[in-house]
Amino acid sequence: MLPKLKEGQSVFLEITNPAHGGSGWEFGSCLWSPVKDRGGSEAWKIMKEVQVGDIIIHLLKSDEGYVWAGVSMVVTPLIQTIDEPPRPERWTNMSPYQRINLGQFNNLISPPTIGSFFREYNSSLREILHENKEGMFYVEYPTGGDLRVSQKYFAKVPPVLYDLFDDFSESLNFIVQFRNENSQVPTVNEPPYPDYTSPGRIEVITSRIVRDTALVRGIKSNFNWKCQVCGKRILLENSKYYAEGHHLKPLGGEYNGPDVKENIIILCPYHHAEFDYGSIAINPVTKKIIHSDPNNNYNDKDLVYERTDINDEFIRFHYDKIFWGEKLIDKTLNQ
Repeated sequence: MLPKLKEGQSVFLEITNPAHGGSGWEFGSCLWSPVKDRGGSEAWKIMKEVQVGDIIIHLLKSDEGYVWAGVSMVVTPLIQTIDEPPRPERWTNMSPYQRINLGQFNNLISPPTIGSFFREYNSSLREILHENKEGMFYVEYPTGGDLRVSQKYFAKVPPVLYDLFDDFSESLNFIVQFRNENSQVPTVNEPPYPDYTSPGRIEVITSRIVRDTALVRGIKSNFNWKCQVCGKRILLENSKYYAEGHHLKPLGGEYNGPDVKENIIILCPYHHAEFDYGSIAINPVTKKIIHSDPNNNYNDKDLVYERTDINDEFIRFHYDKIFWGEKLIDKTLNQ
């Protein structure tokens, strides 16, 4: 069951692949594209229509074709950046880029193929297509008349089409829930972050989602808010300390990792960013630090303190899927 649309709320659909731009640009966490195509046209200007609170339906390319992978909500307006994603693929060297941050990604445990959606609602989809010739996420193929996903990244979903997805979700027992939540819940060890935007002609928006759950706070307290890589912690004005919890297998999005202590390590903001971007990892065999820069001071060093409650499965996942440095131990792992 999909959320009932509110007045002024729109729905859009993303068609993408699992890479999605790489670390920091993961599937389910943002929408993005170049501002202009290589010919200089604003091929993705539809993204300017997206507003905070709009709903995004996500189609993901798989071995079985495109599948309906999830639903999310827009949490920031569109922003422009000159920074290129780590894995831009066909959009490499096309700066500037535009990006919209997403939140509360709801994933389907067993994603259905979009082909099954086409078959289930074939006649209704054809009627919608004939009334909306331009801009649909699917087309009627000239040969045979089959419905197929169109070759585009982003499309608007009219209410009548959203109703079909809603009906389909009920048959899948897929219930989308969007919680009313703040991006940050202040605590004594997680005070409100003093975001600052300097005067200028360009609006700059920073999205900083803090996952300071009771579980994470408990782990940080147990280990005195010390980073497991460098042992440092930040002293706050209230004489408390600050550190961050990092999920080795990321929550939500493409990976859908669990929020359990076995998946959480404690880090300072600097090393948290390095783990997020895959510049650093834990060696699954030796449990030593491995860094993308072999000359880094922490490369091949022991963690500051040992934790027996971290699951090897999540250490290996981060090493295999997130860490991009040279994997010197693969031969050892495969023995």
